[in-house]
Amino acid sequence: MEKPLRGPALNDAIRNYVKQYILDHNLNPGDPLPPETQLAQELGVGRSSVREAVKALQSLGIIQVRHGDGLYVREYNFDPILEMFSYGIRFDPAALAELFQIRIWLEGAVIEDAVKQISAEETGELEQVVAVWEKRVEANQPDTDLDERFHYILHRTVKNQSLLKLFKAFWIAFENLDVEIIHDSDPVVELENHRAILEAVRSRDTRLARDLLVKHFGHLQRRIHQAIRSETPDAKR
Repeated sequence: MEKPLRGPALNDAIRNYVKQYILDHNLNPGDPLPPETQLAQELGVGRSSVREAVKALQSLGIIQVRHGDGLYVREYNFDPILEMFSYGIRFDPAALAELFQIRIWLEGAVIEDAVKQISAEETGELEQVVAVWEKRVEANQPDTDLDERFHYILHRTVKNQSLLKLFKAFWIAFENLDVEIIHDSDPVVELENHRAILEAVRSRDTRLARDLLVKHFGHLQRRIHQAIRSETPDAKR
């Protein structure tokens, strides 16, 4: 440190140093970082200041703290975005509808490329998901994991890892919501909607696949708006 720093400025400086260290040393996910004591010595600061910066980097998903083992580089992730999504849709009911609209726009755009690029093997995976889904519906068993798997296979075809992580953040945020009306869809209807999308994908009909996907999401979108109205004080008057 060329000059003494305190508070937020010191915290920022330490965080920037650690991030630059990772880049300068070409570290990969899982690689170890210098211990807090070494970082404190190199920077000429107290260990408590390093510890606070480490906590911030941990919350941002940049490093992982393995207690008793040290600091490690984390795999690139969207944890901060997930936290923002999860908090935002609880803090502001309107954000729920807005984030879901973003998901519709993204998936509506992605599915056209997915249909063009999907392989016979991946189509077979979708068929297997639907087959298991049908058995789950007949047995009145949960199918949320199959819904996620179906969409994951479609998204995976475009070979964009950042997109997969973003959609995963969307999925977790919405699935963790304690809003009954969002999770009370008819399982038979959900299955048939996805079966129809599968048929469009199999025939490589990009327009039909997109229309069916948007229509499918439209049902959930209406339930979300209904949930928001029921939670808004003005709507209850």
